[in-house]
Amino acid sequence: MAGHMSIHLPGEGKRAFLPARTKGQRLIDRSTPVPLYFQIAERLRNEMRARKMRQGDLLTTDERVQQEFSVSRATARKAIDELVDEGLVDRITGKGTFVSEARLQVPLPSMLSFTEELERRGMRPRTRIVSVGWASPDENAAHALDLSAKKRVLRLERIRYADEKPVLHTVDILPEGFGIGPKEDFSGSLYGLMEARGVALTEGQCIIQAAVTDQRLGTLLQVKRGFPILALRRTSYDAGGKPVLYEEAACRGDLYSYAIRLVRQQQADSRRR
Repeated sequence: MAGHMSIHLPGEGKRAFLPARTKGQRLIDRSTPVPLYFQIAERLRNEMRARKMRQGDLLTTDERVQQEFSVSRATARKAIDELVDEGLVDRITGKGTFVSEARLQVPLPSMLSFTEELERRGMRPRTRIVSVGWASPDENAAHALDLSAKKRVLRLERIRYADEKPVLHTVDILPEGFGIGPKEDFSGSLYGLMEARGVALTEGQCIIQAAVTDQRLGTLLQVKRGFPILALRRTSYDAGGKPVLYEEAACRGDLYSYAIRLVRQQQADSRRR
Protein backbone atom coordinates (compact mmCIF):
# COMPACT_ATOMS: atom_id res chain seq x y z
CA MET A 1 0.00 0.00 0.00
CA ALA A 2 1.35 3.43 -0.93
CA GLY A 3 2.64 5.37 2.05
CA HIS A 4 3.05 2.31 4.26
CA MET A 5 6.34 2.24 6.11
CA SER A 6 7.71 -0.54 8.24
CA ILE A 7 10.40 0.40 10.76
CA HIS A 8 12.45 -2.17 12.62
CA LEU A 9 14.42 -0.93 15.60
CA PRO A 10 17.76 -2.32 16.81
CA GLY A 11 17.30 -5.54 18.72
CA GLU A 12 14.56 -6.75 16.36
CA GLY A 13 16.85 -8.70 14.05
CA LYS A 14 17.90 -5.82 11.81
CA ARG A 15 21.49 -4.69 11.32
CA ALA A 16 22.55 -1.31 12.67
CA PHE A 17 25.33 0.83 11.27
CA LEU A 18 27.12 3.65 13.05
CA PRO A 19 30.17 5.27 11.46
CA ALA A 20 33.52 4.26 12.88
CA ARG A 21 34.96 6.66 15.47
CA THR A 22 37.45 8.60 13.38
CA LYS A 23 38.43 12.24 13.67
CA GLY A 24 36.10 14.39 11.64
CA GLN A 25 38.92 16.17 9.85
CA ARG A 26 39.95 12.87 8.25
CA LEU A 27 36.48 12.24 6.88
CA ILE A 28 35.65 15.50 5.13
CA ASP A 29 37.69 18.08 3.22
CA ARG A 30 37.33 21.49 4.86
CA SER A 31 39.49 23.21 2.24
CA THR A 32 37.11 22.58 -0.66
CA PRO A 33 34.20 24.91 -1.53
CA VAL A 34 31.86 21.88 -1.47
CA PRO A 35 29.55 22.39 1.57
CA LEU A 36 30.28 20.15 4.57
CA TYR A 37 26.69 18.89 4.77
CA PHE A 38 26.86 17.81 1.12
CA GLN A 39 30.10 15.88 1.70
CA ILE A 40 28.64 14.15 4.75
CA ALA A 41 25.44 13.22 2.92
CA GLU A 42 27.47 11.70 0.08
CA ARG A 43 29.54 9.64 2.51
CA LEU A 44 26.39 8.32 4.16
CA ARG A 45 24.95 7.41 0.75
CA ASN A 46 28.14 5.50 -0.07
CA GLU A 47 27.97 3.64 3.24
CA MET A 48 24.39 2.60 2.53
CA ARG A 49 25.40 1.22 -0.86
CA ALA A 50 28.63 -0.43 0.31
CA ARG A 51 26.96 -2.19 3.24
CA LYS A 52 23.85 -3.06 1.19
CA MET A 53 21.62 -1.72 3.92
CA ARG A 54 17.97 -2.74 3.88
CA GLN A 55 14.71 -1.09 4.87
CA GLY A 56 14.55 -0.56 8.62
CA ASP A 57 18.33 -0.63 9.19
CA LEU A 58 19.60 2.07 11.54
CA LEU A 59 21.91 4.40 9.61
CA THR A 60 22.96 6.94 12.23
CA THR A 61 21.72 9.78 14.44
CA ASP A 62 22.12 13.55 14.27
CA GLU A 63 24.28 13.45 17.39
CA ARG A 64 26.58 10.75 16.04
CA VAL A 65 27.08 12.60 12.75
CA GLN A 66 27.91 15.73 14.71
CA GLN A 67 30.51 13.85 16.77
CA GLU A 68 32.08 11.76 14.04
CA PHE A 69 32.48 14.57 11.51
CA SER A 70 33.22 17.33 14.04
CA VAL A 71 30.52 19.64 12.71
CA SER A 72 27.74 21.69 14.24
CA ARG A 73 24.36 20.18 15.02
CA ALA A 74 22.79 22.29 12.26
CA THR A 75 25.25 20.91 9.68
CA ALA A 76 24.69 17.34 10.84
CA ARG A 77 20.93 17.77 10.63
CA LYS A 78 21.12 19.35 7.17
CA ALA A 79 23.21 16.43 5.90
CA ILE A 80 20.59 13.94 7.05
CA ASP A 81 17.82 16.19 5.70
CA GLU A 82 19.38 15.68 2.25
CA LEU A 83 18.84 11.93 2.53
CA VAL A 84 15.33 12.40 3.94
CA ASP A 85 14.42 14.72 1.05
CA GLU A 86 15.67 12.09 -1.42
CA GLY A 87 13.47 9.44 0.17
CA LEU A 88 16.46 7.32 1.20
CA VAL A 89 15.90 7.44 4.97
CA ASP A 90 13.28 8.25 7.59
CA ARG A 91 14.11 10.23 10.73
CA ILE A 92 12.39 8.90 13.88
CA THR A 93 12.48 11.45 16.70
CA GLY A 94 14.46 10.19 19.66
CA LYS A 95 15.56 6.99 17.91
CA GLY A 96 17.64 7.86 14.86
CA THR A 97 17.64 7.74 11.06
CA PHE A 98 16.53 4.50 9.37
CA VAL A 99 16.75 3.26 5.79
CA SER A 100 13.36 3.73 4.14
CA GLU A 101 11.43 1.54 1.74
CA ALA A 102 13.02 1.57 -1.71
CA ARG A 103 11.46 4.40 -3.70
CA LEU A 104 12.91 6.26 -6.63
CA GLN A 105 12.79 9.98 -5.85
CA VAL A 106 14.15 12.34 -8.48
CA PRO A 107 15.45 15.72 -7.26
CA LEU A 108 14.47 18.53 -9.60
CA PRO A 109 15.81 20.40 -11.49
CA SER A 110 18.56 17.81 -12.09
CA MET A 111 18.39 16.37 -15.61
CA LEU A 112 19.35 12.73 -15.23
CA SER A 113 18.28 9.73 -17.25
CA PHE A 114 16.36 6.96 -15.51
CA THR A 115 19.43 4.70 -15.68
CA GLU A 116 21.67 7.40 -14.20
CA GLU A 117 19.23 8.10 -11.38
CA LEU A 118 18.96 4.43 -10.43
CA GLU A 119 22.70 3.86 -10.48
CA ARG A 120 23.19 6.94 -8.33
CA ARG A 121 20.97 5.32 -5.71
CA GLY A 122 22.56 1.90 -5.92
CA MET A 123 19.49 0.31 -7.53
CA ARG A 124 19.58 -2.15 -10.44
CA PRO A 125 18.04 -0.79 -13.66
CA ARG A 126 16.46 -3.08 -16.24
CA THR A 127 14.58 -2.33 -19.45
CA ARG A 128 11.92 -4.18 -21.44
CA ILE A 129 11.39 -2.95 -24.98
CA VAL A 130 7.67 -2.91 -25.80
CA SER A 131 8.06 -1.57 -29.33
CA VAL A 132 10.45 0.44 -31.48
CA GLY A 133 10.21 1.67 -35.06
CA TRP A 134 9.76 4.56 -37.46
CA ALA A 135 6.45 6.41 -37.31
CA SER A 136 4.76 9.75 -37.94
CA PRO A 137 4.71 12.07 -34.93
CA ASP A 138 1.43 12.62 -33.14
CA GLU A 139 0.21 16.15 -32.45
CA ASN A 140 2.01 16.51 -29.11
CA ALA A 141 5.34 15.22 -30.41
CA ALA A 142 5.16 17.28 -33.61
CA HIS A 143 4.50 20.45 -31.62
CA ALA A 144 7.22 19.74 -29.04
CA LEU A 145 9.87 18.91 -31.66
CA ASP A 146 8.74 21.59 -34.12
CA LEU A 147 8.14 19.03 -36.88
CA SER A 148 5.50 18.64 -39.55
CA ALA A 149 3.21 15.63 -39.34
CA LYS A 150 4.84 14.30 -42.52
CA LYS A 151 8.28 13.96 -40.92
CA ARG A 152 9.48 10.53 -39.80
CA VAL A 153 10.47 9.98 -36.17
CA LEU A 154 11.76 7.07 -34.14
CA ARG A 155 9.19 5.92 -31.57
CA LEU A 156 10.55 3.91 -28.64
CA GLU A 157 8.25 2.40 -26.01
CA ARG A 158 9.81 0.83 -22.92
CA ILE A 159 9.09 -0.40 -19.40
CA ARG A 160 11.79 0.56 -16.92
CA TYR A 161 12.47 -1.58 -13.85
CA ALA A 162 14.16 -0.77 -10.53
CA ASP A 163 15.36 -3.83 -8.60
CA GLU A 164 12.96 -5.99 -10.68
CA LYS A 165 9.91 -3.76 -10.00
CA PRO A 166 8.28 -2.02 -13.00
CA VAL A 167 8.57 1.66 -12.11
CA LEU A 168 7.65 3.57 -15.24
CA HIS A 169 6.41 3.32 -18.80
CA THR A 170 8.06 5.60 -21.33
CA VAL A 171 7.48 6.58 -24.95
CA ASP A 172 10.44 8.47 -26.44
CA ILE A 173 10.24 10.29 -29.77
CA LEU A 174 13.46 11.21 -31.63
CA PRO A 175 13.64 13.15 -34.90
CA GLU A 176 15.29 11.37 -37.79
CA GLY A 177 18.86 12.38 -38.58
CA PHE A 178 20.81 11.51 -35.45
CA GLY A 179 22.05 8.18 -36.79
CA ILE A 180 19.90 6.30 -34.26
CA GLY A 181 17.55 3.65 -35.64
CA PRO A 182 15.39 0.72 -34.45
CA LYS A 183 18.32 -1.72 -34.38
CA GLU A 184 20.13 0.12 -31.56
CA ASP A 185 20.54 -1.32 -28.08
CA PHE A 186 17.98 0.63 -26.04
CA SER A 187 18.41 -1.33 -22.82
CA GLY A 188 20.49 1.43 -21.22
CA SER A 189 20.43 5.21 -21.05
CA LEU A 190 18.92 6.91 -24.09
CA TYR A 191 20.60 10.15 -23.01
CA GLY A 192 23.94 8.35 -23.05
CA LEU A 193 23.27 6.90 -26.50
CA MET A 194 22.33 10.30 -27.92
CA GLU A 195 25.35 11.99 -26.38
CA ALA A 196 27.60 9.28 -27.82
CA ARG A 197 26.25 10.27 -31.24
CA GLY A 198 27.15 13.90 -30.67
CA VAL A 199 23.76 15.17 -29.47
CA ALA A 200 24.36 17.28 -26.35
CA LEU A 201 21.36 17.40 -24.00
CA THR A 202 21.57 20.58 -21.96
CA GLU A 203 18.05 21.62 -20.94
CA GLY A 204 14.60 20.17 -20.53
CA GLN A 205 11.05 21.35 -19.99
CA CYS A 206 8.93 18.99 -17.92
CA ILE A 207 5.21 18.95 -17.11
CA ILE A 208 4.00 16.57 -14.39
CA GLN A 209 0.35 15.76 -13.71
CA ALA A 210 -1.61 13.30 -11.59
CA ALA A 211 -3.35 10.54 -13.55
CA VAL A 212 -4.48 6.89 -13.34
CA THR A 213 -3.74 3.82 -15.44
CA ASP A 214 -5.98 2.45 -18.15
CA GLN A 215 -6.21 -1.30 -18.73
CA ARG A 216 -3.16 -1.56 -21.02
CA LEU A 217 -0.90 0.64 -18.92
CA GLY A 218 -1.96 -1.15 -15.75
CA THR A 219 -0.99 -4.47 -17.28
CA LEU A 220 2.41 -3.13 -18.36
CA LEU A 221 3.15 -1.71 -14.89
CA GLN A 222 1.67 -4.74 -13.09
CA VAL A 223 -1.01 -2.74 -11.28
CA LYS A 224 -4.80 -2.54 -11.50
CA ARG A 225 -6.71 -0.25 -13.81
CA GLY A 226 -7.20 3.13 -12.13
CA PHE A 227 -3.93 2.94 -10.19
CA PRO A 228 -2.45 6.39 -9.38
CA ILE A 229 0.50 7.51 -11.51
CA LEU A 230 2.53 10.62 -12.28
CA ALA A 231 2.07 11.48 -15.96
CA LEU A 232 5.11 13.25 -17.35
CA ARG A 233 5.74 15.09 -20.61
CA ARG A 234 9.30 16.27 -21.21
CA THR A 235 11.04 18.00 -24.10
CA SER A 236 14.85 18.02 -24.09
CA TYR A 237 16.98 20.59 -25.93
CA ASP A 238 20.53 20.69 -27.21
CA ALA A 239 23.09 23.44 -26.56
CA GLY A 240 21.64 25.52 -29.38
CA GLY A 241 18.12 25.40 -27.96
CA LYS A 242 16.84 22.95 -30.57
CA PRO A 243 14.34 20.32 -29.35
CA VAL A 244 15.90 16.88 -29.86
CA LEU A 245 13.82 14.50 -27.72
CA TYR A 246 10.19 14.29 -26.64
CA GLU A 247 9.12 11.88 -23.92
CA GLU A 248 5.84 10.84 -22.36
CA ALA A 249 6.12 8.76 -19.21
CA ALA A 250 3.83 7.18 -16.64
CA CYS A 251 5.46 6.69 -13.24
CA ARG A 252 3.95 4.41 -10.59
CA GLY A 253 2.74 6.62 -7.76
CA ASP A 254 3.78 4.14 -5.05
CA LEU A 255 7.35 3.77 -6.32
CA TYR A 256 8.25 7.10 -7.86
CA SER A 257 8.25 10.72 -6.72
CA TYR A 258 9.84 14.07 -7.51
CA ALA A 259 11.50 16.30 -4.94
CA ILE A 260 11.72 20.05 -5.51
CA ARG A 261 13.70 22.45 -3.34
CA LEU A 262 12.06 25.87 -3.31
CA VAL A 263 13.61 29.23 -2.45
CA ARG A 264 11.37 32.16 -1.57
CA GLN A 265 12.19 35.22 -3.63
CA GLN A 266 12.30 38.41 -1.58
CA GLN A 267 10.13 41.22 -2.87
CA ALA A 268 11.78 44.49 -3.78
CA ASP A 269 11.95 47.05 -0.96
CA SER A 270 9.72 49.39 -2.94
CA ARG A 271 6.96 46.79 -3.06
CA ARG A 272 7.13 46.09 0.66
CA ARG A 273 6.66 49.73 1.62
